[in-house]
Amino acid sequence: MRLVTFRDPAGVERVGRLHGDRVVELRAASMLAWLAGEGHEEVGRDHGVDAVTLLAPVPEPPSVRDFYAYEEHVATGNRLRDREIPEAWYEAPAFYFSNPASIHGPGEPVRRPAATQRLDFELEIAAILGAEGRIAGFALLNDWSARDVQRAEMTVGLGPAKGKDFALSLGPWLVTPDELPYEDGRLHLDATVTVNGTELSRSPAQAAHWSWPQMVAHAGRDTRLRPGDVLGSGTLGRGCLLELGPLPGTERFLEPGDAVTLEAPGLGRLDTPIV
Repeated sequence: MRLVTFRDPAGVERVGRLHGDRVVELRAASMLAWLAGEGHEEVGRDHGVDAVTLLAPVPEPPSVRDFYAYEEHVATGNRLRDREIPEAWYEAPAFYFSNPASIHGPGEPVRRPAATQRLDFELEIAAILGAEGRIAGFALLNDWSARDVQRAEMTVGLGPAKGKDFALSLGPWLVTPDELPYEDGRLHLDATVTVNGTELSRSPAQAAHWSWPQMVAHAGRDTRLRPGDVLGSGTLGRGCLLELGPLPGTERFLEPGDAVTLEAPGLGRLDTPIV
């Protein structure tokens, strides 16, 4: 099942199920309610997908934890800091808390922060939790990064802050695990990132060192998980300019006027213009 949060032709925010090129309305008052087990029934109305505006599937999640599950990306980040991967990374899935107030939906522009000259994308996949801490579905996630801001603030030793909290793009829909090649706790698919029409990277999601059940278990240790909590996978290998280098034919990172697209089979296409 593919589920969406959308704005109907009258401008009302609703929850629906995608069926071909139609969006079938569900009774749930919000995606958080649907994830908690409420309002799964259809209400008898549907719309053409072109007649509605798709929003982030979970526009205001209770929390966002972004993990660091791909060894290739972790190795590059540590190499740039002239160090090896810490032993602790192999002992438990590492994550940081991001900003649930900065969620952007499909097609929604991301504004480049004034403080950065090194705006970067991050090709990720998110798991969205339902009742009892179970994975209800997956979606594409772009964890935007202001690399120069992030680099400076990481020297303090607390983790990323203003280098990260300005935007996360999520969508275009939530896909239940039964519709995806989900085996052994991993998604077996390739995800791509394209900038201005040029594919820059194609990464296998199944290369994650940590499985989704391991990440969910670690997220829930000694605390309470809630329906709608978002868990990011961390950047897939070679899924950002930090690893790839500046945009081809240039010496720059992202600027206003650029367009970034994440895409994966079943998960759809997540387009974002930079302004």
